[in-house]
Amino acid sequence: MRPSTLCTIMIAWLLHSATYALDLPNLPFLGKKASGHVELQGNTLLLKHLEEELSRQRKNNRQLQQYSKRSKITRYESQLLNERLRAEGYYAAKIKVDLQPERITYHVDSGPVYRVRNLTVKHPKHLETLQDVITLKTGDPLRAEAVLAAKKSLATYVEDKFCLYRIDVDYRVAVEHQTHSADVTFIIEDSPAVRFGDINFIGLQSIDEDYLRARLPIKKDECYKPKRIDVTRLTLIQSNLLASVNAEVKSPENGAVPITLHVVERHHRRLSAGIGFESDEGFGVSASWEHRNLLGRAQNLTIDSHIAQNAETLSSRLTLPHFKRDNQSITFFADLEKDNTEAFDSKSGTLGSEISRRLYPHLRGLVGGEMTFSQVEEDGVNDNFALLSVSLSLEYDRRNDPLDPLSGWAASARVQPYWDAYDTGTKFLKSTLAASAYYTFEKFYWRPTLAIRAAAGSISGIDREQVPANVRFYTGGGGSVRGYSYQSLGPLTDKEPDGGLSFTELSIESRLRWDQHWGGVIFLDGGFSYEDNIPQFGRDLRWSTGVGLRYFTSFAPIRIDIALPLNKREDIDDSYKLYISIGQAF
Repeated sequence: MRPSTLCTIMIAWLLHSATYALDLPNLPFLGKKASGHVELQGNTLLLKHLEEELSRQRKNNRQLQQYSKRSKITRYESQLLNERLRAEGYYAAKIKVDLQPERITYHVDSGPVYRVRNLTVKHPKHLETLQDVITLKTGDPLRAEAVLAAKKSLATYVEDKFCLYRIDVDYRVAVEHQTHSADVTFIIEDSPAVRFGDINFIGLQSIDEDYLRARLPIKKDECYKPKRIDVTRLTLIQSNLLASVNAEVKSPENGAVPITLHVVERHHRRLSAGIGFESDEGFGVSASWEHRNLLGRAQNLTIDSHIAQNAETLSSRLTLPHFKRDNQSITFFADLEKDNTEAFDSKSGTLGSEISRRLYPHLRGLVGGEMTFSQVEEDGVNDNFALLSVSLSLEYDRRNDPLDPLSGWAASARVQPYWDAYDTGTKFLKSTLAASAYYTFEKFYWRPTLAIRAAAGSISGIDREQVPANVRFYTGGGGSVRGYSYQSLGPLTDKEPDGGLSFTELSIESRLRWDQHWGGVIFLDGGFSYEDNIPQFGRDLRWSTGVGLRYFTSFAPIRIDIALPLNKREDIDDSYKLYISIGQAF
């Protein structure tokens, strides 16, 4: 039997012998008002299969669309109907064609369905009996899809269970029309049992070979499995160090299969720059330099800088992957920051480290510590702080893309106790919780994506005035509630922000895509920071709304947002705010 996916018919059936008429896709010999007609009795499921396949063929089959003579079209479509009927197990079907001036009618008699009478697996003697592995059973209809599925499951089982150099599974079908049955035989060709041999690299330049070898999911002398080679290629590509990996599998030597991995390294250095604009900060520029393979073992060093009207930062991070275990990394970081805002002026320097471990496929845990020395000026008073903190975080991420998510959700929780080395009586706990979710309505016009984000935080164990101004919570601006001035949503003194011990934020966006590169967004933001250390959900929230334009690049969307405050305060809030940056708002 030779399975086919070609197919066939239009039909109908209600109550045993009903007739169903279906308008055909336009064909050269039929006018727009002409229709096709198919008659089939007694099998609505078969009718549905034939109907869907024939409609698809008439839309996509180039050969069928080239015919203009009715006789050629009906002959070809009859063949398609027969092939589909055989694929569904009907080997004695008969089709009668009735040609009329504006209609073609196919009278289909499907006949009995043929069933599997005997099922046999022929395999080399050194393999165990495999009869129970096959999903196809005796007495089942002889459907092509079921036979192919059984062949696939048998091949998968053989590859998983044994160490064969070559997996070659075929089948034979002997049809007996007299009994409306068939004998199906699956054949596993003989192949030697082998193991992985020497594994060699060709093309390495700056990468430590021992580092890559330790990452390989295959090892010398392990049971040979062909699909493990594809897993190996994918693992090496995911190291972010290689541009391509090709595996050369050689013939077995003394029961071992040598593997040669031909690799091409990526450019390990990257320099990037960006520019943005916010109504509060004016233009801001940033630059970044990255080395993905600093010492030959995927050590990643990044240096980032940002200069804007209200802030200047310079930060560096060195990440060592596979620290002590494969699913763990350690990062050392150093930051210099200068802020000149309405709330405070500060200069700070931070040194710290953080260990990150992947606990489950989408769950990551982080433990870190840092020391921050800062000088903060608030209301004309200067204070110096030396804050030591330990952070504990959990991050769960099921988004399909972190820069432009269309589906999934993400959540994070962070707890960070602080101690002031200059004033040992100053200690407090800072906690934050954030979550976002995304869903795209693929079948709707412009493919809208509904995006929702919520966040809250609290500082406990201390009075607000004792918390350094640059550590308090602030709300408002492009990163939280668009439409309001940076840090302005919260307690104010003489119209200047004081910051709070807690905050809440909520954002809802409808993201639209007009074509491959252009889209838009409608959004609603709300948020506020509070004097109390317990977030006041829903109380005093100030809302804004707006629209935005998106240009989708190969790496991230470029966004332009205009936001209007809905709770405008006299002599505090502007009529609108403009934001230009890279990446979605959240």
